[in-house]
Amino acid sequence: MEALQEDLISFMFLRDEHGQLDVMTCLALWFGKSNTTDIAIKTRFGHHVAAALAGSYASWTSTARGCLALMILIDQFPRNIYRHTIQSFSGDTMARSIATLPFDWLRSLAPEECIFVPCLIMTHQEDLASQRAGVAFYETLEPHLPPTLHIFRTIFEEHLRIIELCGTFPHRDHYYNRATTPLGKQLMENPKVRFDLPLIAENGCMKFGHDPRKLWLATQRAFDALERIEALANETGRRGSVAPASWLDEAEVAECHETFRAFDKDGNGFFDRAELATVLASTGRVYTPEQLQVVMDRISGVAGTSRITFEQFSALFRAKLDMSLEARAKRRFSLFDVDKSGEIDLGELRACIQSMDDLVTGAEVEEMLKACDVDGNGQVSLEEFVAMMPLVSEVPKVKKVEVVTEKSGGVVVDVVAVQELGA
Repeated sequence: MEALQEDLISFMFLRDEHGQLDVMTCLALWFGKSNTTDIAIKTRFGHHVAAALAGSYASWTSTARGCLALMILIDQFPRNIYRHTIQSFSGDTMARSIATLPFDWLRSLAPEECIFVPCLIMTHQEDLASQRAGVAFYETLEPHLPPTLHIFRTIFEEHLRIIELCGTFPHRDHYYNRATTPLGKQLMENPKVRFDLPLIAENGCMKFGHDPRKLWLATQRAFDALERIEALANETGRRGSVAPASWLDEAEVAECHETFRAFDKDGNGFFDRAELATVLASTGRVYTPEQLQVVMDRISGVAGTSRITFEQFSALFRAKLDMSLEARAKRRFSLFDVDKSGEIDLGELRACIQSMDDLVTGAEVEEMLKACDVDGNGQVSLEEFVAMMPLVSEVPKVKKVEVVTEKSGGVVVDVVAVQELGA
């Protein structure tokens, strides 16, 4: 097990040939929130994460380095493997017990490793005592860290301030079905304290927030899903059975998960009729409860279904749309352009984006507009909109399929039998 422990530590603390920490690469790994990184962690360490959360590696706490490796498995990696779900916090309580063990962390671990144990463990806790203990330890740690890692002072102090003000982290409220306070909503609008967002480099500085072009891409994917849902709602045939997600590669599955998050508001792994209604209404699509149930049944292929899983959701992307790409682009634009002025202003963009995904901040929406506004007039024209959110191919590649096409209403539904090559 020592080899596995060192493998975990080496993965998280990337060093050059001289043994020096590669700080910028590490920051990107720790806070970049990359689908590629998430896939690599799940593939390489996913079964160890499950075992550690089940208590199978409890003996690792006999050494300081074992504690560090265990912390990576139960505190850090769940945030990668279970991103955007309540499971991402599943190891926090167990990790808290590590931080209270009687080790002299500064003597037992390298300074940068002490950022993880005990500091990051403490800063993930939703209680004042842990937050204060984490900040107090960092005060003794900072003199031993390179200046490039002093960003953690702001991170730890702001986590403490949020708990002092709110008692909980507002960005977790939707996972726990908690009401967000007015003050919490204000904090959610401030990317400087939204540590659930990726850390990105801009003009030589690091800040928390999404790349606006990635947000436009995520918006495109959400519309792709919505258009298929609407097509299914308006057709009379039933979707055939599929082997969902088996025809997606790992990167496509990760992208599909990003889209699924907009529907699965509470991060419990599925969405119900109320959550579906919320997303549909955010783009002007309003259905009766009976119509919504029809949509749910057609997505799942099961009458009376009460919830849609990720696997069922991913199968939506096998539906081909008859509407031309140009018509779809114009329709998407019209959903933003509420006043029908022919351009989208900041208010219209914010209303549509945040109603679909309330975790996107106002500042991020402003960056989205700037990225799209080529002529600098403060608004987005149809031409600028299409250039930023182009419509791409409908269906990912599959390994081997047998297709029977049924056409009804405005949608073509593929009934697909996915087979492994050589089967």
